[in-house]
Amino acid sequence: MGFHYRWFDRDQEKVDEMGILLTRAEIDARAQVQEPERIFSRGEQTGIVLAAVIFAYGWAESDLSLIFFCLSFLVFELRKIVQRCSRRYGASIANAMQGFSFVLILGALALVLTT
Repeated sequence: MGFHYRWFDRDQEKVDEMGILLTRAEIDARAQVQEPERIFSRGEQTGIVLAAVIFAYGWAESDLSLIFFCLSFLVFELRKIVQRCSRRYGASIANAMQGFSFVLILGALALVLTT
């Protein structure tokens, strides 16, 4: 909560949809209303779909390093759902999934460099 000085309120809406003047409390209440937080951004959603398609391709071609790489990304992104849905152990499971995804990407890099 902060103080709002009158000379800084030029960029705030002073009337509502019907043209009625708003009070300071209504202006502050409108500023605090936010849209619900999304789990995944649009870029992350696109990345998940693309990783799933590449994972299917790697599965069809039996490319183990590509499978590990895509699975690493998918596990890393899906940890957000686990963290949000599981109340008691959500953070611990999400941390384990994050560590597993790091190990998978290291395994994918090791497979690429050794073969």
